[in-house]
Amino acid sequence: MFNPIQKILNTKFRNKLIFMCIAAIVPITLAGVFLLYNLIDLMRTNAENEAIFEADSVKTRLKDTVTTVSNISDRFVENENFNNFINDRNVNKDEYYSFYMQNQPVSEYLASYPQIDNITLYFENEERSYGEYFIYADKDIKNQYWYKEAETSGSPKWQIILRDESYILAMVRPLFDEQNNFCGTMLLSLSSQWLDEITKDLNSKTVFAVAQGRVFYSNIDGVDPGRVLNNSDNPVPVGVSDSEILNKGKNPLEKYGYTVLSYFDYENTGNQFQVYIVKPSSFFNDITKRAVFNYVTNTTLSIVLSVLLTILFSSIFARRIQFLKNQMHNAAAGNFELSEEIKGTDEIYDLYIDLKKMVSSMQELINDAYKSKIRSESFKLNQIEAEFKTLASQINPHFLYNTLETIRMKAYCNNDKETADLVKKLGKFMRRCLEVKDGMVTLGSELEFTKSYLELQSARFGDRISYSIYCEVDREYKILPLIIQPIVENAFAHGIESSKANGKITINIRYKGDKVEISVSDNGQGMTPEKLNELLKKLKENDTSSGKSIGLTNVNKRIKMYHGEEYGISVKTAMGEGTTIVIILPRTVDENVMKRLPEKYSEISGNISSKNGKDQN
Repeated sequence: MFNPIQKILNTKFRNKLIFMCIAAIVPITLAGVFLLYNLIDLMRTNAENEAIFEADSVKTRLKDTVTTVSNISDRFVENENFNNFINDRNVNKDEYYSFYMQNQPVSEYLASYPQIDNITLYFENEERSYGEYFIYADKDIKNQYWYKEAETSGSPKWQIILRDESYILAMVRPLFDEQNNFCGTMLLSLSSQWLDEITKDLNSKTVFAVAQGRVFYSNIDGVDPGRVLNNSDNPVPVGVSDSEILNKGKNPLEKYGYTVLSYFDYENTGNQFQVYIVKPSSFFNDITKRAVFNYVTNTTLSIVLSVLLTILFSSIFARRIQFLKNQMHNAAAGNFELSEEIKGTDEIYDLYIDLKKMVSSMQELINDAYKSKIRSESFKLNQIEAEFKTLASQINPHFLYNTLETIRMKAYCNNDKETADLVKKLGKFMRRCLEVKDGMVTLGSELEFTKSYLELQSARFGDRISYSIYCEVDREYKILPLIIQPIVENAFAHGIESSKANGKITINIRYKGDKVEISVSDNGQGMTPEKLNELLKKLKENDTSSGKSIGLTNVNKRIKMYHGEEYGISVKTAMGEGTTIVIILPRTVDENVMKRLPEKYSEISGNISSKNGKDQN
């Protein structure tokens, strides 16, 4: 069964980082797509609002223009001189010319108001016509629909008029005399340049229409003035509206793009004006394409950059992990030579430092174990050599014991009790020397064994030798066997035998802080500085190769091996002043210390009766 979690756990760390990057990018991308759609919708809404705002703005300008032109016509026909001129039926050519020269309202208005392209007055009285502004209404003029409508309706109205093969928007205002008789019309044509001016700042195409959707201005190719946009299926609305976007089917300019319609009724003339703002379809499509392009471009660049950075960082991180992995494999394989190439101060660097410390500790442990093994093997060789040297004396010890006992009994039967006693002590001493057991012995047992040796030496030397033992340490204190006796034997061999004076051996055992100090002193001849240096060198190097001072070296070596380098033997001597050998042991001894080592040593059993104080013989 497929386990995705296990699959992830089995994936390399670098691939995990890349997968994490992709896992983070996917939801962000999806969220970006959602925001993109919202952004496109918002941009389209803003574009529609912009078109509506433009339509409202243009409608206001057009309405202001229409109102201005209408007000100009009102002021013109309300001029007193003009009214007197119209109502005077007896005016002749000379009087008209005089009026025209003294009153030039047409040229003044044309100069003052750029909204007006031209002002023309058509009179039914031919005598009133003069120049380019005052024209006689001949038959052709009277047959025009706008002239007829002005005559019949009697009210001003905006009309689309064909002039010079172009359609223009003009206000047609009927003229009446004081008897209210129709006497002509006045045309105020709207300037197309002015319409261009009010639409030039727009980002859209513009169409102006009047009445039932008849176009009087357009800057769209294919929609020419004079065209009717609306029909019976799509009538022109009535009233005043806010700008609105025309839906499909109701938009006469649908093929040119999105269209916003705004319209108003001009109450003074009863005309309905429509303002069409056309945004090309590509405008909204460009908004969508631009937003999508920007999003796709930025998202793609972001994703590519994120992936490249992830690959870069994961590669760097993976190399550091691989480096740490290789170092750990080398350490596990026994190669403790670690490289120093890793850089940085992150967690991997900390792990590498800990690995180096661990490897260093392992090296120290291995070196210590190796050195310990070497010492152990060396000690075994020394033991084998010592055992070999004593092999002859261990051949058939029971025969030797029985022979000594026979000699003792012969001496006793011959009433030589002193000889019998010496033979008994010698047998006891030899038996103790040849007994080998594991473990440590008590201090009391070691002292008793040493005392037996001293007693035998006293029988040999007689009154020339004396000894004393002082002990303040508990007799049950555990000690390595054969520690004190070899020191005492060395004192006899090198100190007292060659001395002509009476010899004396002094043994003092006391506590000294957290240590136990055993001193063996003799009043022999002492040592020269050369011999002392030679002895100290042998002790330092644990040299047991020669027969000289082998006992001291062996004791020192055993003490350091079992208790540590801070313990062992020191020597105090001077020529002619005797020698003192000091043994330093720990106050607290682990009784199992010998069981953890492979060697066997002789244990000397027995007690010295005096537990504290001094034994003198």
